[in-house]
Amino acid sequence: MPPKKRYSSEDTAERNYRLEEAWRPNRLLGYNHNSIAEHLLKCGAFPIAESEFRRAIWLNPYEPAFTANLALCLHKQGREDEAKEFLLQALQQDKNSPHVLQTAGLMGISRDDMDRNNKTKT
Repeated sequence: MPPKKRYSSEDTAERNYRLEEAWRPNRLLGYNHNSIAEHLLKCGAFPIAESEFRRAIWLNPYEPAFTANLALCLHKQGREDEAKEFLLQALQQDKNSPHVLQTAGLMGISRDDMDRNNKTKT
């Protein structure tokens, strides 16, 4: 029997990346990227966190928490218009999500403001 091939961490990362590409969109994917991005957000690495949040959304567009987290990341970078767009998108996905509502509060946006903006968009 031939010896087993040893995989480096780079090989494993590449295989995981290819699997994600093949399985997307999927409700089970993206949580690892979201977790990494949340940590990066707390550390102040906003551009890298933004990239990870976008990857999480790309893999799992069904999770409003990912979209809300991206909105908060954009807000922390001073990109208010983009942040509000993503927050409204998260609100449209689940208007009663505690995470989305909490994120809106952290951004200083009230439920009335969100409802008003949502009505003007439709």
